[in-house]
Amino acid sequence: MIIGIDTGGTNVDGVVLDEDGVCGTAKVPNTETRASIEAVIEALRESCDRFEISRVVVATTLVVNAAVQDRLPACTSVLIPGPGLAPDRSFFGAENHVAEGAIDHRGRVTEPLDYDREPSHDVRAVTAKFSDRNPELEHELVADFPEDLEAVALGNESGAGLTFPERAATTVANARAKPVFSAYERAVEQAIAAAGIDAPVYYLKGDGAMLGSDAMVTTPAHTIRSGSAASALGLVALTGMDAGIAVDIGGTTTDVSRILEGFPDTEPDIAEGDLETAYAGITATSLPIGGDTLVQSTTDGFELADERIGDAVALGGSQPTLTDALHVLGIFEVGDVGAARAALAALGPDPEAIAETVLGEFETRVGEAIEELRTDEPTRIAVGGTLAPILGPRLSESLETVQAAEVPGYADVAGAVGCGVARVSVDTALHIDSHRGIKTITAVGSERVDSVETGRQFSDQEVRELVATAAQEAALAAGGEPNKPVEIQATDGFSVVERGTVVGQIINARARVAPGIERWFVGEQP
Repeated sequence: MIIGIDTGGTNVDGVVLDEDGVCGTAKVPNTETRASIEAVIEALRESCDRFEISRVVVATTLVVNAAVQDRLPACTSVLIPGPGLAPDRSFFGAENHVAEGAIDHRGRVTEPLDYDREPSHDVRAVTAKFSDRNPELEHELVADFPEDLEAVALGNESGAGLTFPERAATTVANARAKPVFSAYERAVEQAIAAAGIDAPVYYLKGDGAMLGSDAMVTTPAHTIRSGSAASALGLVALTGMDAGIAVDIGGTTTDVSRILEGFPDTEPDIAEGDLETAYAGITATSLPIGGDTLVQSTTDGFELADERIGDAVALGGSQPTLTDALHVLGIFEVGDVGAARAALAALGPDPEAIAETVLGEFETRVGEAIEELRTDEPTRIAVGGTLAPILGPRLSESLETVQAAEVPGYADVAGAVGCGVARVSVDTALHIDSHRGIKTITAVGSERVDSVETGRQFSDQEVRELVATAAQEAALAAGGEPNKPVEIQATDGFSVVERGTVVGQIINARARVAPGIERWFVGEQP
């Protein structure tokens, strides 16, 4: 049995999945991480006849929310660029230092480290050119740092297949995200331990794959677009959609994602706020509007304020929201309709007109996001979230480019379902220098260096087998399962010749376990 937990800005959603489908669901307000997750787990336990958990998978918007709200700590970035590279192209820290020292493209230290400056910040990123071939200079520099720093990230741990500027940017992003994510991860672990669950914990990446807890603590910038990925994966799993648009309507945001070939479409080099990375993420737009978005009066009329102010007045809140507008229009009436009407009447004399205006704005903005992402005419959409049964059909009716809107069972916890069906996938790079007798594998965390027969020549098939095996081993080390399909992304190589004789071979290859939906849970839906 698998627990999926989606921590959004308004609620924490949970599901338990077993071999027959969805066993139980839960939704609680997101007040404090540990307490909310403990409450979700307890509710899930009560909803299932058995509770034999083998895995817990979590999605979080914490890092991206902190980034867009400019709440991440400042970072000192220390670069070891070596010769022939303008270091300022790799300046991504609030403070940037350049250290002497060099590693060549074959991983050999060609110039010793020389660094005597004092960083201003307790969050630090250290990136050396070609550190994925040899991290010696990075480790040597960090060895002199105090042990009580807030966070340190190393370039060689940031991932495979990155240029030096990409690696520098991504390492800074990981360093800045570490304090926020590490505190969150500790709270999650404490909540799971308090619930008596003895099972590994995974976190969803922004590309729809997942990483084990230790790997994500090392590279927490991977959680950018994690929330969007969770809802898109869940809607694909619940509907069987092969192509179209996933729309997840939350209390704080509405996520609009493109689906292609039965999986969320992805794009490279995702960024949020002032965080830049070389990581892939799903192709999505996250709109700052949802059911709890404030309705406000302006000089031009009435509009949604792009701000979650709290619960709707109809549900005990203090200021009018989109949900109150739905109550006034009679299309969603789970709370106090009179209170909702009074809240909108305080803004203007015609509550119905105000409600129609802000609902129209919501439909227009979501429609624009769908238009930007859609690839075919007409478009099928899958809609999730508590308001999906209310707003999904209206989107289909009001948008000319939408052919049909499907609202599946369990739409209100689609993000939690998405967590439960994700697969572990790790970008993995293989570098072989048989002249030196060295094989280096870079994935998440520190690289692994093995020996190979000096002077050996590898066939293309041997290279493909080696990098595929490395990718599967990297996924296993990050908490994955064996024998999953592998995508080989690139292979290239050349011979090393000395005095007219071939003395070795240089090979570079990249692969990963293919991201995908681990299981299609097709049990009965409500």
